[in-house]
Amino acid sequence: MLLLGPKTNQAYGRASSALPYSLSGALLAELMLEGQVEFHHSKLEVVHSEVEDPLLKETLKIMQLKKNKTPKYWVSALKRSHKNLPNKIAGKLDRAGVGNMEEKRILGMFPSYTYTFNQADFIRTMRESFRTVLEKSKKQDLLEKEEERIVVLMSLVYISNLLRIVLPERKEAKRAEKQIKEMSKNLPVSKAVKATLDSTNAAIFAASSSASRS
Repeated sequence: MLLLGPKTNQAYGRASSALPYSLSGALLAELMLEGQVEFHHSKLEVVHSEVEDPLLKETLKIMQLKKNKTPKYWVSALKRSHKNLPNKIAGKLDRAGVGNMEEKRILGMFPSYTYTFNQADFIRTMRESFRTVLEKSKKQDLLEKEEERIVVLMSLVYISNLLRIVLPERKEAKRAEKQIKEMSKNLPVSKAVKATLDSTNAAIFAASSSASRS
Protein backbone atom coordinates (compact mmCIF):
# COMPACT_ATOMS: atom_id res chain seq x y z
CA MET A 1 0.00 0.00 0.00
CA LEU A 2 2.89 2.36 0.69
CA LEU A 3 3.97 2.07 -2.94
CA LEU A 4 0.82 3.72 -4.30
CA GLY A 5 0.46 7.47 -4.61
CA PRO A 6 -2.81 8.52 -2.88
CA LYS A 7 -3.87 10.73 -5.80
CA THR A 8 -2.93 8.53 -8.76
CA ASN A 9 -3.33 5.05 -7.21
CA GLN A 10 -0.20 4.21 -9.22
CA ALA A 11 3.17 3.09 -7.88
CA TYR A 12 5.62 5.88 -7.14
CA GLY A 13 8.15 6.10 -9.95
CA ARG A 14 11.08 5.76 -7.56
CA ALA A 15 9.67 2.51 -6.21
CA SER A 16 8.08 0.83 -9.24
CA SER A 17 11.21 -1.11 -10.25
CA ALA A 18 11.79 -2.14 -6.63
CA LEU A 19 8.26 -3.40 -6.05
CA PRO A 20 8.50 -7.01 -7.36
CA TYR A 21 11.80 -7.63 -5.56
CA SER A 22 10.51 -6.13 -2.31
CA LEU A 23 7.46 -8.37 -2.46
CA SER A 24 9.60 -11.44 -3.18
CA GLY A 25 11.82 -10.57 -0.22
CA ALA A 26 8.77 -10.06 1.99
CA LEU A 27 7.38 -13.50 1.05
CA LEU A 28 10.70 -15.19 1.86
CA ALA A 29 11.07 -13.31 5.14
CA GLU A 30 7.53 -14.28 6.20
CA LEU A 31 8.16 -17.95 5.44
CA MET A 32 11.37 -17.88 7.46
CA LEU A 33 9.86 -16.04 10.41
CA GLU A 34 7.07 -18.65 10.48
CA GLY A 35 9.56 -21.53 10.30
CA GLN A 36 8.39 -22.84 6.92
CA VAL A 37 11.82 -22.21 5.40
CA GLU A 38 15.22 -22.53 7.08
CA PHE A 39 18.72 -21.35 6.23
CA HIS A 40 21.34 -24.10 5.89
CA HIS A 41 24.85 -23.60 4.51
CA SER A 42 23.89 -20.35 2.76
CA LYS A 43 20.90 -22.03 1.06
CA LEU A 44 17.17 -21.96 1.77
CA GLU A 45 15.37 -25.20 2.52
CA VAL A 46 11.62 -25.80 2.80
CA VAL A 47 11.11 -27.72 6.05
CA HIS A 48 7.32 -27.34 6.50
CA SER A 49 5.06 -27.12 3.48
CA GLU A 50 1.72 -26.88 5.28
CA VAL A 51 0.44 -23.31 5.33
CA GLU A 52 -3.07 -21.88 4.99
CA ASP A 53 -2.32 -18.71 3.06
CA PRO A 54 -2.74 -19.47 -0.69
CA LEU A 55 0.05 -17.15 -1.82
CA LEU A 56 2.54 -18.55 0.70
CA LYS A 57 1.46 -22.08 -0.29
CA GLU A 58 2.10 -21.29 -3.96
CA THR A 59 5.50 -19.85 -3.04
CA LEU A 60 6.48 -23.00 -1.15
CA LYS A 61 5.48 -25.17 -4.12
CA ILE A 62 7.68 -23.06 -6.39
CA MET A 63 10.60 -23.38 -3.97
CA GLN A 64 10.19 -27.15 -3.68
CA LEU A 65 10.77 -27.54 -7.42
CA LYS A 66 14.35 -26.28 -7.09
CA LYS A 67 16.05 -27.12 -3.84
CA ASN A 68 19.20 -25.74 -2.22
CA LYS A 69 19.12 -22.28 -3.72
CA THR A 70 20.38 -19.07 -2.14
CA PRO A 71 18.19 -16.17 -0.97
CA LYS A 72 19.68 -14.14 -3.83
CA TYR A 73 18.43 -16.73 -6.31
CA TRP A 74 14.92 -16.81 -4.84
CA VAL A 75 14.46 -13.03 -4.66
CA SER A 76 14.77 -12.92 -8.45
CA ALA A 77 13.22 -16.33 -9.16
CA LEU A 78 10.00 -15.61 -7.27
CA LYS A 79 9.64 -12.37 -9.19
CA ARG A 80 9.74 -14.41 -12.41
CA SER A 81 7.75 -17.43 -11.21
CA HIS A 82 4.86 -15.52 -9.69
CA LYS A 83 2.93 -14.08 -12.59
CA ASN A 84 2.29 -10.43 -11.68
CA LEU A 85 3.13 -10.66 -7.99
CA PRO A 86 1.95 -7.10 -7.19
CA ASN A 87 -1.47 -8.01 -8.59
CA LYS A 88 -1.60 -11.15 -6.43
CA ILE A 89 -0.77 -9.13 -3.32
CA ALA A 90 -3.41 -6.56 -4.22
CA GLY A 91 -5.97 -9.34 -4.69
CA LYS A 92 -5.06 -10.75 -1.30
CA LEU A 93 -5.60 -7.35 0.33
CA ASP A 94 -8.88 -6.99 -1.55
CA ARG A 95 -10.13 -10.34 -0.24
CA ALA A 96 -9.03 -9.40 3.28
CA GLY A 97 -11.21 -6.31 3.07
CA VAL A 98 -8.40 -3.78 3.52
CA GLY A 99 -8.44 -2.48 -0.04
CA ASN A 100 -10.24 -2.58 -3.33
CA MET A 101 -9.02 -3.85 -6.70
CA GLU A 102 -10.98 -3.12 -9.86
CA GLU A 103 -10.36 -4.64 -13.28
CA LYS A 104 -10.99 -2.78 -16.51
CA ARG A 105 -10.47 -3.86 -20.10
CA ILE A 106 -8.53 -1.73 -22.53
CA LEU A 107 -10.10 -2.01 -26.00
CA GLY A 108 -12.23 -4.74 -24.48
CA MET A 109 -9.27 -7.11 -24.44
CA PHE A 110 -6.33 -6.16 -22.24
CA PRO A 111 -6.81 -6.19 -18.46
CA SER A 112 -5.92 -3.08 -16.46
CA TYR A 113 -6.20 -2.83 -12.68
CA THR A 114 -6.72 0.05 -10.31
CA TYR A 115 -6.15 -0.22 -6.57
CA THR A 116 -7.56 1.87 -3.75
CA PHE A 117 -6.66 1.50 -0.09
CA ASN A 118 -7.22 3.39 3.12
CA GLN A 119 -3.64 4.57 3.21
CA ALA A 120 -4.05 7.16 5.95
CA ASP A 121 -4.94 4.61 8.63
CA PHE A 122 -2.31 2.14 7.42
CA ILE A 123 0.48 4.74 7.34
CA ARG A 124 -0.50 6.02 10.78
CA THR A 125 -0.33 2.48 12.19
CA MET A 126 3.02 1.86 10.50
CA ARG A 127 4.41 5.15 11.83
CA GLU A 128 3.53 4.19 15.39
CA SER A 129 4.99 0.69 14.94
CA PHE A 130 8.20 2.03 13.39
CA ARG A 131 8.69 4.50 16.24
CA THR A 132 8.12 1.81 18.87
CA VAL A 133 10.63 -0.60 17.33
CA LEU A 134 13.21 2.11 16.69
CA GLU A 135 12.98 3.21 20.31
CA LYS A 136 13.35 -0.36 21.58
CA SER A 137 16.29 -0.87 19.25
CA LYS A 138 17.92 2.31 20.55
CA LYS A 139 17.61 0.93 24.09
CA GLN A 140 18.74 -2.52 22.84
CA ASP A 141 15.57 -4.06 24.24
CA LEU A 142 14.57 -7.56 23.13
CA LEU A 143 12.03 -7.52 20.31
CA GLU A 144 8.87 -9.61 20.20
CA LYS A 145 8.04 -11.73 17.16
CA GLU A 146 5.64 -9.21 15.63
CA GLU A 147 8.23 -6.51 16.15
CA GLU A 148 10.74 -8.60 14.20
CA ARG A 149 8.29 -8.37 11.31
CA ILE A 150 8.34 -4.60 11.68
CA VAL A 151 12.15 -4.67 11.43
CA VAL A 152 11.83 -6.55 8.14
CA LEU A 153 9.16 -4.14 6.91
CA MET A 154 11.29 -1.13 7.84
CA SER A 155 14.24 -2.55 5.94
CA LEU A 156 12.11 -3.20 2.84
CA VAL A 157 10.55 0.28 3.06
CA TYR A 158 14.00 1.83 3.37
CA ILE A 159 15.58 -0.01 0.43
CA SER A 160 12.49 0.81 -1.67
CA ASN A 161 13.01 4.55 -1.01
CA LEU A 162 9.67 4.88 0.77
CA LEU A 163 10.73 5.78 4.30
CA ARG A 164 9.58 9.39 3.94
CA ILE A 165 6.05 8.16 3.21
CA VAL A 166 5.87 6.71 6.73
CA LEU A 167 8.06 9.34 8.41
CA PRO A 168 7.49 12.56 6.44
CA GLU A 169 9.43 14.78 8.85
CA ARG A 170 12.92 15.03 7.36
CA LYS A 171 14.96 14.95 10.57
CA GLU A 172 13.05 11.99 11.98
CA ALA A 173 13.42 10.11 8.68
CA LYS A 174 17.17 10.76 8.67
CA ARG A 175 17.52 9.45 12.23
CA ALA A 176 15.44 6.41 11.36
CA GLU A 177 17.49 5.79 8.22
CA LYS A 178 20.69 5.76 10.27
CA GLN A 179 19.16 3.36 12.81
CA ILE A 180 17.86 1.02 10.12
CA LYS A 181 21.32 0.87 8.55
CA GLU A 182 22.81 -0.03 11.93
CA MET A 183 20.09 -2.60 12.62
CA SER A 184 20.68 -4.18 9.22
CA LYS A 185 24.23 -5.02 10.26
CA ASN A 186 22.96 -7.07 13.18
CA LEU A 187 19.24 -7.58 12.75
CA PRO A 188 17.41 -9.12 15.71
CA VAL A 189 16.08 -11.82 13.37
CA SER A 190 17.54 -14.96 11.84
CA LYS A 191 20.57 -15.01 9.55
CA ALA A 192 18.27 -16.20 6.78
CA VAL A 193 16.12 -13.08 7.01
CA LYS A 194 19.26 -10.94 7.04
CA ALA A 195 20.52 -12.74 3.92
CA THR A 196 17.16 -12.29 2.22
CA LEU A 197 17.11 -8.56 2.93
CA ASP A 198 20.67 -8.19 1.66
CA SER A 199 19.72 -10.09 -1.50
CA THR A 200 16.59 -7.97 -1.96
CA ASN A 201 18.64 -4.82 -1.57
CA ALA A 202 21.15 -6.03 -4.17
CA ALA A 203 18.37 -7.01 -6.61
CA ILE A 204 16.67 -3.62 -6.24
CA PHE A 205 19.96 -1.81 -6.77
CA ALA A 206 20.65 -3.85 -9.92
CA ALA A 207 17.12 -3.22 -11.25
CA SER A 208 17.38 0.51 -10.57
CA SER A 209 20.78 0.71 -12.25
CA SER A 210 19.46 -1.15 -15.29
CA ALA A 211 16.42 1.14 -15.51
CA SER A 212 18.59 4.27 -15.35
CA ARG A 213 20.75 3.00 -18.22
CA SER A 214 17.80 2.16 -20.46
